Amino acid sequence: MRLAQNILNTILYSNLFISGCAAGLVYETYLLSGIPASLRLAAIVFFGTMFVYNIDGLLPYKFNQEELVSQRTQWVRQNRLLLQTIAMASALCAITLYYTALFELNFWFILHLLVVAGLYSVPFIPEQDRYIPLRDVPLLKVFMIAYVWTAITVQLPLMEAAHDLFSPENLFLFLRRFLFIFSLTLVFDIRDVNKDQLTGTITFPVKWGVERTKKLALLLLLLFVLSSPIGATWWQALGLALSGVAAAALIRKTHANRSQYFFLIAADGMMLVQVLLVWLFS
Repeated sequence: MRLAQNILNTILYSNLFISGCAAGLVYETYLLSGIPASLRLAAIVFFGTMFVYNIDGLLPYKFNQEELVSQRTQWVRQNRLLLQTIAMASALCAITLYYTALFELNFWFILHLLVVAGLYSVPFIPEQDRYIPLRDVPLLKVFMIAYVWTAITVQLPLMEAAHDLFSPENLFLFLRRFLFIFSLTLVFDIRDVNKDQLTGTITFPVKWGVERTKKLALLLLLLFVLSSPIGATWWQALGLALSGVAAAALIRKTHANRSQYFFLIAADGMMLVQVLLVWLFS
């Protein structure tokens, strides 16, 4: 039992699971767009996600935070060398795959995503007598996360296949993915509401309360379900709609005192549920 929990913690806290979710959403974009899947690009996204998330978790200032230290934070503190090794190995794999690929991706597009992801947790914005990262700008965090995830999992596959990013079908694909990721990101804002209140970070749950935030997330999922037939087959639309219903059921059961496993497996896992449903109905 102890061994199983250690393995589970390693998979979750080393960001292996969330990186698999990112690669899965890339594959889903190929399915919805009718593009032959590029396993190489999915692998680049997988390793890139591993690198960014592990580097973010290793930032020095996070080890000085004492407000409501979570089980995950304790694990990260005890396994810094492992995460550093994984981060460096992931960066090496992503760079090697990219520079040995036959396809080309827009350098400036990738650079702006790396800049946004890099500045997400790095304090650089002056605020009174201190500096804050982008994530602490009031209400900005969820928009940033949803945009970066959507750009990586939708626009990169389309760009790799030389598809028009601004065609109506692809714009709706972008919007639909953004709505879904945004709603899931609000779940994690609910998880962090107590810590954010202590640190003075203004998020949707802090400003408007948990129940109103859940209603917003459900509204976004409704828009996601209503847009599911656009640019997809009816069977794929059914898979997308079912994933929206599953995410709505999860949001209704979300509260700040749920375990870390609820958020890291069930909430993040909604992305893989959607990938699996779209694959089955394709």
